[in-house]
Amino acid sequence: MEDCIFCKIASKTVPAQIIWENADFVAFLDIFPVVPGATVVIPKKHYCSYIKYADSDLTTKLMDAVKEVMNLLDSQLEGNLRTKVVFEGLEIDHLHAKLWPIYKGIREETPQKPKTQEELAKIAERIKSYKS
Repeated sequence: MEDCIFCKIASKTVPAQIIWENADFVAFLDIFPVVPGATVVIPKKHYCSYIKYADSDLTTKLMDAVKEVMNLLDSQLEGNLRTKVVFEGLEIDHLHAKLWPIYKGIREETPQKPKTQEELAKIAERIKSYKS
């Protein structure tokens, strides 16, 4: 879809801090992170954001991608106790999973302004350095 920001990220026509991808999915840092390291995992192909409309093959593949990205976040983000997965898709109509690391003593809060690409690049480099 021409106007979908997630389609533009998947096609790499707009900048994003991509931390993981395969042939069908891409994961990038959220520019409005509710916690440090908040990440979005999307299919490269456009699908409706309401996961109940996705077929089971797509949801299985999406969850496999989500689990791979969770391994990155769990291993590379200091203090991350585990990673929460959220499916709501209200802001952007493109199927996506939000991954929110959980840290002791850090509450989820929506930032008032987006993080810069430079701020996100620092955390992206740490996450991408993971070797399984």
